[in-house]
Amino acid sequence: MSLLNISNSSVASINSARMVPSAVMGLCCVVGLFGNIAVILMILRNFKKDNLNFTLKLMLNLAFSDILSLLTLPVWIYTWLYGWTLGLGLCKFVSYTVIGSLYVSVLTVTLMSVQRYLTVLYHQYWARLRGTGERVLLVTLWGLAGVLASPAIVLGNVDSSEKRCRWCFRSEAEEVATLFMETLLGFVVPFSILVTSYFCLHKKVNQTAFFRSQRMTKLVTSIVVTFFIFWIPVHITNILGISAILLKYKNLKTFAEDGGGYTQALALINSCVNPFLYAFATRNRKSTERSGTSQTISSSNL
Repeated sequence: MSLLNISNSSVASINSARMVPSAVMGLCCVVGLFGNIAVILMILRNFKKDNLNFTLKLMLNLAFSDILSLLTLPVWIYTWLYGWTLGLGLCKFVSYTVIGSLYVSVLTVTLMSVQRYLTVLYHQYWARLRGTGERVLLVTLWGLAGVLASPAIVLGNVDSSEKRCRWCFRSEAEEVATLFMETLLGFVVPFSILVTSYFCLHKKVNQTAFFRSQRMTKLVTSIVVTFFIFWIPVHITNILGISAILLKYKNLKTFAEDGGGYTQALALINSCVNPFLYAFATRNRKSTERSGTSQTISSSNL
């Protein structure tokens, strides 16, 4: 999850080979920011605060975390082209911000799946969390993400020779431990919880009960699936990096380091995809409602 390697420019002048991907990332940033802001406004406009269920609160949380990570993208694009010239303090701050916001996204998507499971199977227990319990969950989520992102403050440093804002490890053992914990806490544990939640849900309830809130269930499922499609490459490069260190394969380590920047950029693109999933689900809901209304009118005319 160390997005610091995105800014691995070795020259001070603009690298023309990076202009196109930088433009693409810039477009994703603009689209993602406007899209997530639109999602926030849409949810707040259509639902009063008192009637906002926890799934929608989690979607608001996901949109806020996406915005936070996308706001750092112009910095990474600039430094990808020119190298890091913004100082050590900003290196640590921006790195901590983006990694923390991405951990918030991981935890939010995981909590979404758990919440769907508990809402369907143990509604009476989840109902007890309304109000204070839900606020405690959200505050804990952000606090945990802040703790998980703390290596960015400790390890973040500026490589003056390569003009890179990157993590500087004191030993190979520290690097292996950091990459392992990123993959364990950022993918293995959340993915295990997700799979378990959905497996138990499908196993214990029939399709009618499961899709009682069909639109919301499909939306949450699409967010979860899309999230892990974009994040799997990041953790594959982490695993390759760990393997290269343990097996002493320098070429593999170079490949993992070079590929890491691109897979981490891919993970950032995920932040601009969620608004489209929400818009698609909303359009389907409106189409279904119009279809249902038309069928009712037709039936009444017969």
